[in-house]
Amino acid sequence: MADYFIPETMAGDREASNQARMFLISHTIGPVLGNSVPIALFTFDPTPRIDVLILAVSISLFWVFPFLLRRGVAYDRLVVLSVVNLNFAILWSCYHYGGVASPTLTWVLIIPILSLFYVGGERRLQPWLLGVTAVSIAIFFGMYSWLDPSPNDVPDAAMLGLGAVSTVATLAYVATMAIYYARIFDAGVDLEIEVKRRRAMADELRRAVALAHRTGSAKSEFLARMSHEIRTPLNAIIGYGQLLKEEAEETDDRPMQADLARILDAAYYLMRLINMILDLAKIEAGRMSFDVQPHRIGTLLEKAVAARRTLIDDRKNRVRVEVEDGLDMVETDGHRFLQIVDAILENAALHTDGGMITLTASKDAAAKPPSFRVAIADTGNGIPPDQMATLFKTFATAQSAAGGRYGGTGLNLAVCHQLCRVMDGSVDVRSAPGAGTTITITMPLVARRRPANVPDGVSAEFVPA
Repeated sequence: MADYFIPETMAGDREASNQARMFLISHTIGPVLGNSVPIALFTFDPTPRIDVLILAVSISLFWVFPFLLRRGVAYDRLVVLSVVNLNFAILWSCYHYGGVASPTLTWVLIIPILSLFYVGGERRLQPWLLGVTAVSIAIFFGMYSWLDPSPNDVPDAAMLGLGAVSTVATLAYVATMAIYYARIFDAGVDLEIEVKRRRAMADELRRAVALAHRTGSAKSEFLARMSHEIRTPLNAIIGYGQLLKEEAEETDDRPMQADLARILDAAYYLMRLINMILDLAKIEAGRMSFDVQPHRIGTLLEKAVAARRTLIDDRKNRVRVEVEDGLDMVETDGHRFLQIVDAILENAALHTDGGMITLTASKDAAAKPPSFRVAIADTGNGIPPDQMATLFKTFATAQSAAGGRYGGTGLNLAVCHQLCRVMDGSVDVRSAPGAGTTITITMPLVARRRPANVPDGVSAEFVPA
């Protein structure tokens, strides 16, 4: 219920909302207990006067403060006004009923208590509240010394009863506020314990991340070393295989030529796989280097098509290269860029039969930094939407998009995607089953000399047919 009156400006601050709840509870329960004094006066005084009614009204005014807080009146202003009204109600009853010996004097004790409850650790308001109390007490003593209050008809025995009612109400009020304050304090202790626990978990997580980083670095270092070690004997296998193939061609030994062709194809594939693993290890270790030079984008794309011309023709596909007017020179690592385009072009050619493959280069001068795009679109079978997420994942299985559509481990696409990201570029995939696939590479027109190592990720979109 109290939360209803807390404004949004205070609800987001834990300490401020706790102070507001304390303020609201005291202004809800306080008038109930405080009105026990004017009710007792109406009961004990044979001829109650207007001062009793004024006391009852001043005490009841505390119920207005929650609504003022809800309406957006500043909390600090309400606290000061509340303390002013509290001093008035207590000192007014003391002035008219006994002065410094008044049975309602015990209520004076709650003035500093409530002042501290309302402001908590806010020291800025404390001097104001103490000043209000000091001025109020000074006025009380001045009036009591110079102006005698009107005599009342309350019997002495009734004054004792008034004192009992006042004391019980004061104790009940202070006890209620103390219990609520204790609950807030306990909640603060629990929160502190939880913060310490979360901090310990965060420290443990940081240690785990550091260990994982060291493990990943060790793995990348191992892959880099092993890739070099494996390539040495593999080069020998390829070299001797080529010599044997030449001898088989000279002797026209066709069965031997076929067997040696299979051996060389497997060796070339293994070499390519090792190179991809080495590239991944370099990227993960942050050791990938780039040779950024000016290149004609049209020349790069023609080179990529020429490298895959045999595969494209074997599949009876047509290919078209389109370069937007105004896009000529780009500064990038030509070797790595061709590696990315070649992998995507190979996949497009492998899975398009008797169709069209289009390479389109365009400029995006409005991008920050200015960039260019190369879209490789095919009219093949497309990619099912449930396989898009694994298209660029490392070591995707044969059932994934990389394996099901492209075969093998899918590592080639994973390496190319990582290369694109580490060169400050991105890869976007749009596909629809039966309607082909378009993979768009975005690269800066002028590449940085030292590209950042960017974590893995892919933007893929499924477009319904």
